[in-house]
Amino acid sequence: DLKDNGAGTFQFTLNMSKSKTKIASILKMKTINGRPVPTQTEIARKVKEIESVLKAHPGIGNVTSRLDMENYIATVRCTFDKVENLNKAARKIAEKQKAKPGDIKDNYAYQAASKVFLRLANFSLKAEYNKLSNADKEIFSGATYTGIMRFEKPITSVSNKKSKLSSDKKAVMLNESVLDIITNKQTIANTITLTK
Repeated sequence: DLKDNGAGTFQFTLNMSKSKTKIASILKMKTINGRPVPTQTEIARKVKEIESVLKAHPGIGNVTSRLDMENYIATVRCTFDKVENLNKAARKIAEKQKAKPGDIKDNYAYQAASKVFLRLANFSLKAEYNKLSNADKEIFSGATYTGIMRFEKPITSVSNKKSKLSSDKKAVMLNESVLDIITNKQTIANTITLTK
């Protein structure tokens, strides 16, 4: 949710409830496809770590997280005073997860004067995906990305043709196959122009 002045609320939800039977079975194992399986305690600690990084970051507030280990849904929510601080906080989280510095890019931009909001897609996952075994690639089949952005003013245009506008034109939704995003068949990039 973005206010006209560039402040807003961000929420990230990872919902694996459709695979909960499979995930429950995997969590009973020590490894899968040669990779260690985290315990529920380790998963909870990771979510709290993300929450702590956000709480410590300037310009980020009202941080909350929720972890439902029965349905395998994790949610992190915060407010931000400007989009740049949201990007910086995301970078800190990526650094904590040991991402390579060159791989960490901004996700969003907002040009308040021209009322243009950008959902950026400054990443390429195809090469990394191609290195995975077929068993590891399988986890992406059926996975979807849904991005919903809400604004105070009506939207006058969007660049991503897959975007769906709400009836009041103050929200835009994009729903894509994760596999199509990874293999560059689709993009989540979007330039959203708002009414001045």
